[in-house]
Amino acid sequence: MMSYMRVSPRRYQNQMKDKRKYHIIIGSRAFFESKLPDSQESNAANSFLELVRLSDAARQNGRTIDERANVLVVKNDNYHGIVNTAHDRLGPLIEDLTTASAEIYLHNPPRILKEYLRNQRSCSTIELDTSLEDYSMVRNPSVFATKMKKISSKIFGQQAAIEEISKSLWYLTIVKRKKPYVIMLYGNSSLGKTELVREIAENFFGGKQLEKHLSMFKNNGYSEYFFGDAPNRRSLGFDLLERESNLIFFDELDKCPDYFFSAFYTLFDNVEFKDAIYDVDTSGIVIILTSNYHTEEDMKQHLGLPIFYRINKFVHFDDFDGDTIYEIVKNEISARKDEYSDKLAPEMVYAAVSPLILASGENARTIKRKVQQVIEELLFREVQEKDSDRA
Repeated sequence: MMSYMRVSPRRYQNQMKDKRKYHIIIGSRAFFESKLPDSQESNAANSFLELVRLSDAARQNGRTIDERANVLVVKNDNYHGIVNTAHDRLGPLIEDLTTASAEIYLHNPPRILKEYLRNQRSCSTIELDTSLEDYSMVRNPSVFATKMKKISSKIFGQQAAIEEISKSLWYLTIVKRKKPYVIMLYGNSSLGKTELVREIAENFFGGKQLEKHLSMFKNNGYSEYFFGDAPNRRSLGFDLLERESNLIFFDELDKCPDYFFSAFYTLFDNVEFKDAIYDVDTSGIVIILTSNYHTEEDMKQHLGLPIFYRINKFVHFDDFDGDTIYEIVKNEISARKDEYSDKLAPEMVYAAVSPLILASGENARTIKRKVQQVIEELLFREVQEKDSDRA
């Protein structure tokens, strides 16, 4: 006959009381801090690294740490403050630093720590819960037209591109899509591609986006960022976990070395991104790429078909025509009026800059540079005339 050990209610309560309670919080720093107890939000920001330091010092002196934390806060950048070898025993390390009934708040823990905690929970030795940040874009059909009209008013000379983007944003507004949606904006430099992404962020993603300029990643020394090879270094997986919205902006994909493209294969094509350290839920993200390619055939040739066929939408940006150039010149002069209005009239600036502006081939940067040049010239001329009068 099978016998059972009877556990008194008091003893059972003591056993439950002695369990560590882990709270995994996945999301931005602001979201993490919103989940902390009020008393811990500011006071315990560095407690984990401080306890690690004290523990190391005690061990070097042949002692054990005297005090253990009842509440431990581990922010995501705290994982970067310990040596690589310590990452293999993060779970036991946290246990060494805390009491048996401690509450532990973990911000975006690496895979090895999450797996350790899941094993502990399966053995009923800890309590574990997870909070996930909601990254939903604004999905309000009743204000969609107003938002698109606002975006259109800020982007000059790209009505065809705006119309194509409108189709994609409307689709994302009314459907429930899990798989990432990838858009490529392509065409010559300084035609409004980056400005359009920022307007989309402002109107549909609460003004927030994860932005990476791929032209900065010039050599294979950056492979640790894309593939997360070092557990105490920042990586793409780390940044994706810390993102504040589901809009991801990769600028100048054409400037990124192709040996990093394999990181994008997984990101573009799956609802979970994995590097060597982190697992990231990427369901519902919108990825916008920019490049200076002129045609889709250029992209096929230079990016390769594996990347090309993982892009859902291609939106071409046209070179500015004469009317658009005129509109941008007038807008730039008006936008900078506060700089010079007490000394110059806008009409004076326009009259001086118009001979410098070409009827074609201009872009936003060349126009801004020429307007800047003229404003400086006119202001300096005024000083010279005053000096001449005094002489």
